[in-house]
Amino acid sequence: MKRVIIKLSFLSLLLVFISADKAAEKVHISEVSFLNGIYSHSDRPITGEIIDYYENEKLKFTYGALEGRLHGKAVEFYDNGDIRSERHYTYNKLFGEFTEYFKDGDVKLQFKVGLNAYGKGELLTEVKIAKPNNHKLKSYDEATLIFLGEKNESLCTSEEISILNQSKFKIVDKDGKLLFQHN
Repeated sequence: MKRVIIKLSFLSLLLVFISADKAAEKVHISEVSFLNGIYSHSDRPITGEIIDYYENEKLKFTYGALEGRLHGKAVEFYDNGDIRSERHYTYNKLFGEFTEYFKDGDVKLQFKVGLNAYGKGELLTEVKIAKPNNHKLKSYDEATLIFLGEKNESLCTSEEISILNQSKFKIVDKDGKLLFQHN
């Protein structure tokens, strides 16, 4: 009887792992549609990873998705395979630590995003921005992240815009003074 229970337990676990593996998918960004804050593939919300590659076939980015929303870790890479940025999402909301690197691996930009919005931007804390010439980091207690459109107009917060539009942004201090711009 004990052997039967062990075998059934093993088979049950095996089925769970197989079904979990099939539920998580890797979808190329060219096959993804984004509508009303939901990332879909074949008319189904994506659970798994949204990925893209450079022409040299190196990974360009991977974004975790759960039930059609960005969720978990997102990593972008330079065309040589080194990490360009790391960030986290909670149901499409940029949340937690965000770090961007220079090509040599030095930190270019680092901050934390809470579960809040500030006007048309994301309220940031523990902000560190490197000077381009010597990579020396300057710290700020708070700032605001504002996503920008093609004509540099302010867009909505991260929950409402596609990952393809989240690479152009600016960071301003509480008085609106520009601290950093990413094009």
